[in-house]
Parts: sequence; C-alpha cells; structure tokens
Amino acid sequence: MKRFVLSLFLVLLLVQPLPSPALADGGAIQTTLYFGLGIKGGGHVSEKEWQRFVAEFVTPRFPDGLTIVPATGQWRDPKAKSARVVSEPTKIVIIVHPETVATAKAIGEIKRAYVKRFRQDAVFHIDQPVRVVE
Repeated sequence: MKRFVLSLFLVLLLVQPLPSPALADGGAIQTTLYFGLGIKGGGHVSEKEWQRFVAEFVTPRFPDGLTIVPATGQWRDPKAKSARVVSEPTKIVIIVHPETVATAKAIGEIKRAYVKRFRQDAVFHIDQPVRVVE
C-alpha cells in the first residue's frame, strides 16, 4: 500500500504544472486593450487623433514599451435584444507590465480618457499572466 501511495504521489507531482519562475516572483501581466475607432453618431477616430491620444495618455504611463496593432473588430450591444453586429476599425494595445496597483490605476486612466474623449461605451480589456522570456 505504501508503494501505491508513493507512486500516486509521484504521478501527481509530475502532472502538476510547475509555477513559472516569472510568476513566482510576482510575474508579469499582459494587458490587451481594444479601442474601437467608431464614434457614436458617425465618424471615426482619425489616425492623427489616435496618435495624439497615445502620446498624451498611453506612452507617458508605459514608457518602457508597448505594441499597437491595427485590426477590425465587431461586436453587438448586449443591452439591445435585437441589436445588429457592428464592425469597426480597431486599435489593439498590448502592454506587458508588473502587476501593481500603479499599473492597474494607469490602465484605468487610459480607458476612462478614451471613453470620455471619443464618446465610447467602453474599452474591451483582457489581463493574463505571462512568463517573459528574453
């Protein structure tokens, strides 16, 4: 019986994922923000307006680096029962950062500024733990 328990323990030990060294030290978070460029009532955020927003709100909060990817997004308003699917140009901003109160605050500031400046409902936001390998 002892041999069975020991074997079972070893099997369980081998199949358990090991914590990433980066995550064990507080790790890193990859934040992905999706900024729809359509404006309520018509029109779109221009490239010049987008660049100004990035320079004023995003870069100062994350000067160590980020990635911006142009995309096309689509969504449907969950509040409207028969809403149609809307497709719009989108900018995706990817930021890898430590998980701190300061970074969470900075991301919130960016989202609120965008919503206010360009009359948006929201900025879609995903956070996931990552292991940085250089």
